[in-house]
Amino acid sequence: MTDVRPGPPMRIPGADAEAAWQILLARIPYARHLGLEVRRHDSGRELHLPYREPLIGNILLPALHGGVLGALVEITARVAAQSADADGRRPQLLNCDIDYLRSARAQSTFARAEMIRLGRRSGLVRVICRQDDPRRPIAVGRVQLLFPGAAGPTRGPR
Repeated sequence: MTDVRPGPPMRIPGADAEAAWQILLARIPYARHLGLEVRRHDSGRELHLPYREPLIGNILLPALHGGVLGALVEITARVAAQSADADGRRPQLLNCDIDYLRSARAQSTFARAEMIRLGRRSGLVRVICRQDDPRRPIAVGRVQLLFPGAAGPTRGPR
């Protein structure tokens, strides 16, 4: 799990979207461990997971470990949601559903995020992971995030 403790909002004055993604990635220790990088893509930004042998989960295929892909999905969603939040709040994971569509071969992997909903209290992000062909995703994730300071309505005594 790549949970980052909630803290004060992180505003990035004067940073463009790509620089904001870079700064946010640098604050996540597991993202640094994986060597994630921000890349430009036709539809915006995407995260690049460079291939390294220790990321292999199935040595017979060889294929990347599912947990590494899960972390890529979660980190991509967090960075996209936080950079899109006008208040710069650090989201917490509520739920993450991942569909593993095919084996992730032993090569570089890319993930891009699509903001489905970004509200005052929560966000919903769709993440698509691919390798060679953008038309053939290897995993698709749906990530729900809660933004700090977004407690639900309180109910008084009945």
